[in-house]
Amino acid sequence: MTDGSLNPRQKQVLTAIVDHYIVKAEPVSSKVLSQSAVLRASSATIRNTMAELEDIGMVEQPHTSSGRLPTNLGYRTYVDELMYPEPLHAEDRQALDQVSAMDQSDEALMAMAAKTLADMTRFLGLVIPPARDPTFRKISLIPVEEGKIVLVLTSSETEVRSLLLDSGSEMSIFRLESIANRLNQTMNGKPVSLLNDYLDSSQETAGSRDEIQALDILNRSILKLTRTKSGDEIFVYGAKNLLNRQDFNKIEDISPILELMDSKITLVHLLRQQADIEGVHVTVGEEHQEDGSLFRSLSLVTSAFTSGGSQGVVGVLGPKRMPYARLVPVVDYAAKVLSRKHENDGKENT
Repeated sequence: MTDGSLNPRQKQVLTAIVDHYIVKAEPVSSKVLSQSAVLRASSATIRNTMAELEDIGMVEQPHTSSGRLPTNLGYRTYVDELMYPEPLHAEDRQALDQVSAMDQSDEALMAMAAKTLADMTRFLGLVIPPARDPTFRKISLIPVEEGKIVLVLTSSETEVRSLLLDSGSEMSIFRLESIANRLNQTMNGKPVSLLNDYLDSSQETAGSRDEIQALDILNRSILKLTRTKSGDEIFVYGAKNLLNRQDFNKIEDISPILELMDSKITLVHLLRQQADIEGVHVTVGEEHQEDGSLFRSLSLVTSAFTSGGSQGVVGVLGPKRMPYARLVPVVDYAAKVLSRKHENDGKENT
């Protein structure tokens, strides 16, 4: 949709329809809009313009005798071309500044940001932490009984992960320890994500069957360990805010929300896709290319934030009938608060 696709009258009427529907949650008639001081047009003129908008897919008429409401395309055009974001409300700024002032861990800060967004907007508040690739420090092997060893992986984030592995009675712990020592010398200070690449290449050049077997055991074990933190973390608050809204009074509208809450992986995957988008991004309904059916009644307003050189995502999920003009500056400021908080913490630690 380009700015020249609608004439001035069509833009005015579409804006009025979306604004009315966001506030009233009911189709709007030409008679109601004719009373607007902004449009200054007769009911007949507005009715003709509504028909034009319906012909090009911007609005729809749920019933023959009812007014019009916006389609996904209508919302998209409204957000991209017609909406003027409101100045950030003072109370919204104050609430988010209180999050920034918290002296808490990164996880607690992001959780509070999600909760604050949910409380402020009465929708679903979401924060996806940045996907981090910790730095390798050390691998240790601790024998616990015959044929069983605990593998301990230590990373730069003072994070320790362990796994009990069965090396088999034929596998000497000394062979495993020899490979672990090589790993510690070669991989120290490098990203943990490179461990399996290193072990794969080592298997290709291994000189004996025992060494190949030992490398395979370590490779599979380390893969399990590094998958224990798969980047699927998400902070979500405000599910009741959605379920209690009149937009979702039908079971077919509630079911997708419950499904999203049960399996947060879909939400994480979707928001990860937003991490490289600059500025605030609005996604409407089935515009979610994957799992579009789950989002058919929903809209998502997101913005990326930076922490430790990686991108996280903060956002609000709600019905398509959302006050976008208010939410865009709110989400934008939330992202700036989270980025600024981490920047300030980094300066204090230098």
